[in-house]
Amino acid sequence: RAGLTSGVVTAGGEPVLGFDGDGLFSIAPPAPRRIADVTGAGDALTGATVAALLNGLPLRAALREGIAASILAIESTEAVPAFSAANFAQMLALVPGALEVA
Repeated sequence: RAGLTSGVVTAGGEPVLGFDGDGLFSIAPPAPRRIADVTGAGDALTGATVAALLNGLPLRAALREGIAASILAIESTEAVPAFSAANFAQMLALVPGALEVA
């Protein structure tokens, strides 16, 4: 009863797997337009996902935001990528919704 109620598993550029109260799901990240540096992609995914969760989004929607941030990090040559709300919104629009995993 005190076990995990949700979680996430990543594997590089492969679909992100997650589980929540509604079941198991995956989200396939869009391919980066270019790969500048993969360093920090996982940190960007985690940070943006946690921020979205703290803002009240459910896990599936929060992970979409994390994936968008990670793609922007991969495409950036900066150690700490800076991007605008418009850049983020454009990338988020490319991240598909969660698909149920049977």
